[in-house]
Amino acid sequence: MKTAAKKKKKKNRSISIATIVEMFFTLLTIPLGLAAAQGLNGAPNFEEMLAFLMLAEFVLLSLTTFLRALARRYRNQIPERRRLDFIFSGLFLACAVAIFIWPTLPVMTITGAVFMASLIPDRVLSMLRNHRWFNILLNAAFIFLVVFSMWDLWVGEDSQILFVIVVMLFIACRGLIRIMSVTFARLRLDLLRDIVQKTYAAEIIFGLLLLIVSFSFVLMFTDKASFDGKYTNALWYCFAVVTTIGFGDMTAVSTIGRILSVVLGIYGIIVVALITSIIVNFYGEMKKSNIEDKDLLPEEGLETEEDTLLETGEDP
Repeated sequence: MKTAAKKKKKKNRSISIATIVEMFFTLLTIPLGLAAAQGLNGAPNFEEMLAFLMLAEFVLLSLTTFLRALARRYRNQIPERRRLDFIFSGLFLACAVAIFIWPTLPVMTITGAVFMASLIPDRVLSMLRNHRWFNILLNAAFIFLVVFSMWDLWVGEDSQILFVIVVMLFIACRGLIRIMSVTFARLRLDLLRDIVQKTYAAEIIFGLLLLIVSFSFVLMFTDKASFDGKYTNALWYCFAVVTTIGFGDMTAVSTIGRILSVVLGIYGIIVVALITSIIVNFYGEMKKSNIEDKDLLPEEGLETEEDTLLETGEDP
């Protein structure tokens, strides 16, 4: 007598609401850092503008750190990091209050140093959890760079302004990396690699890139007036044609240039649409088949009736 193997019930974990809100606030930190860097051109009342931007960024940083501590994945996996996030959330909020009360350059420098110092415990925790030499070396180098960035803070006012801007840019870059990591965390890179190998997508994309490079060389000579005789301008035009963006800042006016543009546009549309549809369909099917194969496996510690009969020597 045969019985079906019990399936494993795996819950499909979706992104929590706290993580979605965290990503929204993290996204807002990016333009703040870019606006601070743009102020290096010598804008009037730059210190006041810098204080306002840093105040807004630390408020958002406090919110995102608190929401990350509330995220579902930290509740059972990394409790130490969760406790650190709660502590640093309150610390960043205190820094924002300090900037609001005393919007001076020394206060902004101190709060920037507090943020840079807050990065060290997380790296130390990473070294304690992962003892591989590459991870230890990478984290040690990062800690050294953090300490080195705060070495000459009190040399002069220019160094303090530069440090504050570097801190804000670092927060912006950290937010961008955070968004990308959460966005691509659910992708199966091994499946994408298998799909690219089976569908010859790499060869097709390489052929498209080769076509863009060769057509750019031809357009550089046939339409010198349109592209100022520069290869980079012709390459930019070919990119706009292939992606069907059509900025309109540069156009091919010669007969050969227009013919090449038509060929490149048609080829680009076919390749982009074909590769995208193939990869999406293959990825969905392969991921579904892998999930079904894992679900059909019996749970650890459970035996089917047929396995028990075979071990005792009886006929099923």
